[in-house]
Amino acid sequence: MQLQTVQVKPLSESGFFAEITGADLRRIDDEAQFEAIKAAHLAHGVIVVRDQKLTPKEQIAFSKRFGPLAIHVLEEQLLDGYPEILQVSNKTKDGRYVGLPDAGRFWHTDQSYEERPALGSLLYALEIPADGSGDTWFCDMAAAYKALSPAMKTRLDGLRGMHIYNHSHEEFSLSDDQSGHLPGYDHPLVRTHLETGRKALYLGGKLLKYVVGLEEAESDALLAELYAHCDDDAFIYRHKWHQGDLVFWDNRCTMHFAQPYDSQRYTRHMHRTTVMGDRPV
Repeated sequence: MQLQTVQVKPLSESGFFAEITGADLRRIDDEAQFEAIKAAHLAHGVIVVRDQKLTPKEQIAFSKRFGPLAIHVLEEQLLDGYPEILQVSNKTKDGRYVGLPDAGRFWHTDQSYEERPALGSLLYALEIPADGSGDTWFCDMAAAYKALSPAMKTRLDGLRGMHIYNHSHEEFSLSDDQSGHLPGYDHPLVRTHLETGRKALYLGGKLLKYVVGLEEAESDALLAELYAHCDDDAFIYRHKWHQGDLVFWDNRCTMHFAQPYDSQRYTRHMHRTTVMGDRPV
């Protein structure tokens, strides 16, 4: 049987975010397919691989091809038997959410509070709201950096931001033990992608608490200016989910923002695997 050829189609004029069709991620040993997907991920920053039918084991196996997987600190939101999978879901069991119902409701990059933040995240849509709500917005942080004024680029050179995970979620908060494993880390506000060499802004929404070495007012003003700069249609792609989508974003050069939906009427159930990265430089 002849295998279908992988097709890559950019979904924005800038080339940020691309759609991949003709792939079957269950073909774990298909080297040509893997190389095409890896190249697209590096070239476009975010990709959506359409029409997948993955078991948890298959999603984990594909994700591991990009590197070791992180185990999220929220143990109760991990899939039973598959700790590599964080459930992003408003489903309940015994009166409790099985996953994170409110994950990512602000601009951020995954696990920026770690010493080695996530290289990439792979989010697989098992169930989506019937009305088509619950989009995810993605921001091209390499393009946002490139568009900064020379004066701002000079100002940011050498500055570092402190990232800490200490906020509460809907109906639960971090335990003392979980918080004890999350001291937070400072990372450069501009990082260089180790594989492409491109520079990108590296921000974190409510995870990024302050700019190291600046007074509070100056830090707040600088971060507000940077977020306002990034919140421009020129840098943003709004992804509308379809069941079977697997979206793979590069946390080293993007931010994302999960949009709300009517969680009382609709189910949104997804599985996320996260590839560990390196210390930002």
